[in-house]
Order: sequence, then C-alpha cells, then structure tokens
Amino acid sequence: MPNVFAFLSYIFIMTLTPGPNNMICLVNGSRFGFRQTFHFIAGLSIGVIVIMLGCSYLNLSLSRFIPSFRPIAEVLGGLYMLYLAVRILRSEEAIANTNTHSATFAMGVGMQFVNVKLLLYALTVTANFITPYYDSFIAVFLICVFLGCCSVMAASCWALFGTAIQRFFGQYRRPLNAGMALLLLYAALSISGMLPRIELLLK
Repeated sequence: MPNVFAFLSYIFIMTLTPGPNNMICLVNGSRFGFRQTFHFIAGLSIGVIVIMLGCSYLNLSLSRFIPSFRPIAEVLGGLYMLYLAVRILRSEEAIANTNTHSATFAMGVGMQFVNVKLLLYALTVTANFITPYYDSFIAVFLICVFLGCCSVMAASCWALFGTAIQRFFGQYRRPLNAGMALLLLYAALSISGMLPRIELLLK
C-alpha cells in the first residue's frame, strides 16, 4: 500500500496549483458563472480518468513516447491559452454576453490530451502510487476515478472563485479581463517552454 499522506499531498499540490484547467475554469467562472463552467469541468473529469487509466497500463511505453510528444503538446497547449488570452483581452461586456460561449464538455475532454501538466502528473502519480501496488482493473479504475474527482473539486474551486469575481466585482470587468489575460499569457509562455528562455534573455 502506498504512503497515503504522500499520495494525498502530491494530489493536493498538483490539482490546486495554477494550470490550464484551473485557469480556464477561473476565466469561464468569472464570465459565465459556475453552472455554465460545469460543462467544461464534467468533460475535464472524463479526460483526466482516461489519461490516468492510460498511464496506469502503459506507463513504461508512455515514458518512452512522452519525450517526442511533449514539444507538440507544449506548443498546442500554449497556443490555445494564448488564443484564449487574446479573446478575453479584446472582449467587451456586450460581446461577451452575445457572441461568446463558455468552454464546452468536448473542450474539457480534448484539452487534457494537450495538457502537459496533467500528462506529467499522470505519469508520476501512476508510476509512484498506483502501478507498484495495484494490478487489478477494478482497483486501478477506482483510484483513477478518485483522481478525476480530485481534479473536479480543484477546478470547481477555481470556477467558484471566478464566479465570486463576477458577482462582487463586475464593475471592474475590464481590468479583471486584462489581469486574467496576463495570467493566461504567463501560463501559455510557461507551458510552451518560452518562459525560461525569456528569463535568460532578461538576465
């Protein structure tokens, strides 16, 4: 049996820290409310469970595959976050209410396959806490469902925080949009691997 405290601590750190899923939930929660954002969160849960199951049963082969896939996933994830940041920065109240839509269930599922943070998290958590101790399908499946539920709870916290921003600070929408766009830009640069290079240039 794995070290439960270490297992839960790792889950807590990896699911609650900022990443593509949490940033999208924050943005959508602030603009559309929790109910609309939950479609994305539901898709996220399915994507997380599928990724966790895949990493549990193909951990060794995926470890060989990730080095060649990681640059592609980084670029795709970074470009998506950059696109979302530009949309938020250019949006206005009227446009946001009529021409834009919350992230969908399908986006929630698909985003997980280009989410480098999730892929690396899945590889490490399955390699260290699941596959060394469990080999039956039921046990692995239940643990993966548990991990998916943890991701849902973390994403929901970020979405609810975004909803609170919408409810209590709606009059400051433009500066909040600018702030969230900057957060997404930072996440995009970090995901794409550009941030360390920019830091080196600034030194």
